[in-house]
Formats: sequence, structure tokens, C-alpha cells
Amino acid sequence: MRNIFIGAAAIAALAGSAALFAATDANSVQHSVAVRYAGLNANSTEGASALYARLRSAAKAACGTAPGRGLAAVSDFNACRSDALSEAVARVGSRTLTALHRSSVSPLELARFDSAAKVR
Repeated sequence: MRNIFIGAAAIAALAGSAALFAATDANSVQHSVAVRYAGLNANSTEGASALYARLRSAAKAACGTAPGRGLAAVSDFNACRSDALSEAVARVGSRTLTALHRSSVSPLELARFDSAAKVR
């Protein structure tokens, strides 16, 4: 059975987005959500679309509910969702799913995805 775990770091109130990548275990919490896709063909348009919807939903669940109005908290929340989704797409390794993701995100998210995908 194929499945993927979406991990997301919920960062405590930290100053600046650079701290997101420098977070230590003392100030971050890891959440994982299993996404099953054994019955889907991630290389078909329909299968990739269905899997992408599941991955987006799992990224939302892993990162929790939207924070209040604080700019730093909202920024960290959006980065959490974006990073979790990008990491999951990269783990699946489907060209069709990757193309769908690349066409669905902002230029900033795309740059973050490209850097995450190169790390693997």
C-alpha cells in the first residue's frame, strides 16, 4: 500500500522567517498525516488531480488552523502549508503531479519547491 506522510513544523512565535529553518526541537512541534494513494495513478491527469487534492488537505490538517492576525504567525502558517505540500509532491516523484503543483503555486512557493526538490 502506497502512502505518504506529510510533516509540518508548527513554529512558536519567532522573529523573522529565517528562524523557520533554524528552528530547534525545543521550539517546534512535528505533525504527520498519512495520505494513501495506492488506488491512484499519479502519472495520469485524473490521478494526479485527486492526489493533489488529498495532499493539500493533509498539509492543511498537519499545519493546524489559521492563526490570528499577527503577520509573523500568518507567514509561518502559510510557509508550513506550502513546505508540507511541496515536500509531499517531491516525495511522490510523479512528473504529472509535479507539473500540476508547479502550475498551482505562486512564484515564491515555486522557488521554495525548487529548492526543496533539489535537496532530495
